[in-house]
Amino acid sequence: MARYFKQVDALDFSTRFILNAIALRDKGVIRYLIDDEGELTSLKEYDLSEMNLGDKANNVDFSQGDACNLKPKYNGYDLIFAGNLIDRLYEPKVFLEDIIDRLNPGGLLVITSPYTWLEEYTKKENWIGGKKINGENFTTLDGLHECLDGQLTLQDKPHNVPFVIRETRRKHQLTVAQLTIWKKE
Repeated sequence: MARYFKQVDALDFSTRFILNAIALRDKGVIRYLIDDEGELTSLKEYDLSEMNLGDKANNVDFSQGDACNLKPKYNGYDLIFAGNLIDRLYEPKVFLEDIIDRLNPGGLLVITSPYTWLEEYTKKENWIGGKKINGENFTTLDGLHECLDGQLTLQDKPHNVPFVIRETRRKHQLTVAQLTIWKKE
């Protein structure tokens, strides 16, 4: 996003994720361990110069934050990307209601998620989909429409976006997120 926007605010609930992102931006390189098998690990390195961003990496401000309780300064956006977030929020409906007001007119809200609702993250009564209502299936896409229609318009049909999470050298998790793009009129 730094390549296309003059200012990018990147937030995550995990302080560790944010500290690593800041270290990468400021030092240009980060080293880390990944699991191989059992207690064996490999040292890896990521060099930011491989992205050919030049000084645009400095367009990104990283902060720790709670998506359900954002500070007022996070406002006036042309694009908000909520990646693999909605099903990990303790109050996703609160997030969606709040995020609409943080978009500029004509702004886009991009949501990706595999919709793996788990009660360890979100109490079932706060799920916006993935459940039965009056015996009928109510999907997260249904819930997104319920929360966003009237203020935002779905721009295209949802798209499936596969991604792989490496757990060990020989074990990977294949997940498919659904991507939706909503526009504020």
